[in-house]
Amino acid sequence: MGMLRKLVFGSCALLIASAFAAIAAEDKGDARFLEKAIPGESGFDGAVTVVERVVDAEDPDFGYVTAEIPYLDVYGKPKKGQGRLFVRKAAIESGKQIPAFCHVHYEKGVDGGKKISARGWVVATPHYGDPAKGEYPLELCTADSNNLSRALIQWVRRLPFVDGTRLHLDGGSAGGYMSLAMSAEFFPVSATTADAPVCNWAYNINYLEANKQASKFPPPPGEAPDFKKSPLPVLFAITGLADQSTGVFGADLSAEAYYLISPIACLDRITSPVLIQCATGDMLVPHEQMTASIDRPIDRALFPETYVRDFDTLTLCPKAKKRFDELVPKDQLAFHLIPLPENMHEYTLANFLKEEKEPPSPAEIDRPWDPDKQWNVAVFDEGPPKPFSAHTRYKWGSSSNAFIEAHRTPPPAPSILNAAKLDRLMQRYAGELKDEPLLASTGKPANRLNVAPLEKLDVVSGLLDYADLGEAYAARLLELYAGGTLKPFGAELNLDQLREERASLRKKMGLD
Repeated sequence: MGMLRKLVFGSCALLIASAFAAIAAEDKGDARFLEKAIPGESGFDGAVTVVERVVDAEDPDFGYVTAEIPYLDVYGKPKKGQGRLFVRKAAIESGKQIPAFCHVHYEKGVDGGKKISARGWVVATPHYGDPAKGEYPLELCTADSNNLSRALIQWVRRLPFVDGTRLHLDGGSAGGYMSLAMSAEFFPVSATTADAPVCNWAYNINYLEANKQASKFPPPPGEAPDFKKSPLPVLFAITGLADQSTGVFGADLSAEAYYLISPIACLDRITSPVLIQCATGDMLVPHEQMTASIDRPIDRALFPETYVRDFDTLTLCPKAKKRFDELVPKDQLAFHLIPLPENMHEYTLANFLKEEKEPPSPAEIDRPWDPDKQWNVAVFDEGPPKPFSAHTRYKWGSSSNAFIEAHRTPPPAPSILNAAKLDRLMQRYAGELKDEPLLASTGKPANRLNVAPLEKLDVVSGLLDYADLGEAYAARLLELYAGGTLKPFGAELNLDQLREERASLRKKMGLD
């Protein structure tokens, strides 16, 4: 599936939802290894229930479970979503812990999960039901999908066969935003990949809002939405995201909430190596929020007169008026411009309208990255967008596989724990998060926590997994805790006491 169609059935999923059938609670194939390894949970708030186990008839080494995942929504009320876990029998039966690859927000299909699990991962992804029936719908990425992603990752990290020190977070578009957002919350995270992520919602939401007239959104009263009638069809298809976001966080687009939901507000808590992909031809997540150093002016004759994308004009929140490259340490950042290869297919309006079939994908290239930098940004240099462009103007064949593989087995560096990350973990443990966006309906901070025992277990387990990597890790943890201001474990941190608490929490939940 080409990137353009992925956008339509990905970024537009909140408005043009793809149909996934609801599943029944049953086992298919010889699923005994799945039943033994992933029996499901019970007896405590937030317990995850396995509703389906499937083993591939043609590849019995591969199987997956579908599970119902309880979580608390942004209002603190109980809600349920679903997730899937893809795994290999040989990996389970090896007795070795398996690195976890979590693809967040959008669903990773069975074929994708199968390919990634073959490279040595256990793969987690959300799973969605039939939106027409209201069964486990795709939620707004800045609202309840964020909370479901947290519960999904916590469940994966509770599984005894998962390597707690090797968690890779991945996503594209709104999922790219989510992989960055989750990287700021969880620990340890060994690496992060984010394709076309929104890094600055204060800019991106207003970009959608400001271009409603240009894209002719919404349609006239009584007329059904039809992106085919829009001069900016792909932008039209996702503009409803702005309305859904303002319904949660308010119509004031200068409000601090739109800064606080953005990765740029928590870059100091993202400590893993990160590879971001963006494109100069992106109509949905303009690269102008990443840097001002790459200028690719649009052809004004092709666009409606009212179309605007200027960063300074559209970023109304004062705290958000900085681009990504102004906020990341210069010595830890590398931009990699990828020139347009020869004989690339440029997406046409007919491709978007499905009036013409797309050609096969070009040969895959690895996205460049510098192992000496924490932040790498691979930029498809394809000129300015066309009015009907999606996340790219051209059909690319590229992947982050080399970056992902390079971080699969080596231990993460001790530096993945810093003062900002530890302070956030202590907030999670204490159940009192700081600097959360205010909800429009209540004026109160959005809830971003799961039930308290699960938050405590995840924090304690993460700290111990990190400390157990070696003396340098344990010493860094103790030093940072001693210098911190939030001390829920007392004046000094005692690792033996942490081990006792982890054992007690797991015993109460029946996990051991």
